[in-house]
Amino acid sequence: MEQTFDYVHELLNRQMALRAKIEESPIAGDINMIYGQDFYQEEVRAMGLAMIRDGWDLEGEQLIQDYVAEHYPERTNDELIWINKMMHYLEAVTDTFIDNLRAAGYKWLQGNVDMPNENALFYPVHEIDEFGALSAKLGINNLIDLKNSDELENLQGWIYYRSGSK
Repeated sequence: MEQTFDYVHELLNRQMALRAKIEESPIAGDINMIYGQDFYQEEVRAMGLAMIRDGWDLEGEQLIQDYVAEHYPERTNDELIWINKMMHYLEAVTDTFIDNLRAAGYKWLQGNVDMPNENALFYPVHEIDEFGALSAKLGINNLIDLKNSDELENLQGWIYYRSGSK
């Protein structure tokens, strides 16, 4: 029980830091969180998947599902599908994987959470999408330039391909 408290405590600290960044932004009042593009949801997803990878399967899944049930109740089944996909398709960040992404023409890794975060989920992109652009406006550090070896050094997290991006 104490171990799961540590995960939740870290999550709450990260969400408070995220809230501060968002509230400091001049565009804070214009932000409309939607399912799959909700900065707080992404923090919950990253932590929930970390719990699952660390053997706390039910607790990690419940953490994610509780957030979705509260904020997007019509999407709980979609979230179960998402969790299942992530547990099957996440790849560890390795030098070889990064080299393969560069060879395939990808320019960026776009993360789902503010960095640094060892539980970040990245997906490769050729161009920065709307979520990435909004993140940059808010000062959320979630873009990794694949040409910049300094940004890639000691990068932790997991990579997956978004539907239609491979």
